Amino acid sequence: MLSELQDSYDTLEKARLALIHKVLGLEPERLNHKPGPDRWSILEDFQHMVMAEQRTSLKAGLVSDSEERKPGMFEIVLQVLDHDTVVDVPDPGMIQDGNATLEGLITAWDKSRIGLFKFLESCGPEDLERPVSRHLVTGPITVVECLRLIDSHFNHHRRRIEAAIEQIK
Repeated sequence: MLSELQDSYDTLEKARLALIHKVLGLEPERLNHKPGPDRWSILEDFQHMVMAEQRTSLKAGLVSDSEERKPGMFEIVLQVLDHDTVVDVPDPGMIQDGNATLEGLITAWDKSRIGLFKFLESCGPEDLERPVSRHLVTGPITVVECLRLIDSHFNHHRRRIEAAIEQIK
């Protein structure tokens, strides 16, 4: 795997495992506690993160090189996530149903991460600038942008989960 992709993947995986470790020992009541009106429970945030990664289709040739990007939108999406701005979920397919178990979500996330690892292993230097995924708001994104987006999205929800854990101590 290319070193820049390996470094990003390792950072993502280390953070994911640390978050799993934080929530594994929580009682079901704490996992399902909603910190306020119109706020998600820890389990709902967790389920949304898993669903988002599962729906991130990474494949060379999946997105046409001629497909237009939406200028400035990638940076705006990152700002929204990095500053914890509350927005509606842009993809209705990523709205959690609240019926998942933590164990099932961890298994699904493990599988999704294996797929991500295998894709990153297959990337060569010539693939770094090619679009490999399509985001509803930004349009086509490269593998490096996709990893940055996964990282920002993960950290946005990690902060929400950690705040919810602190609130219920």
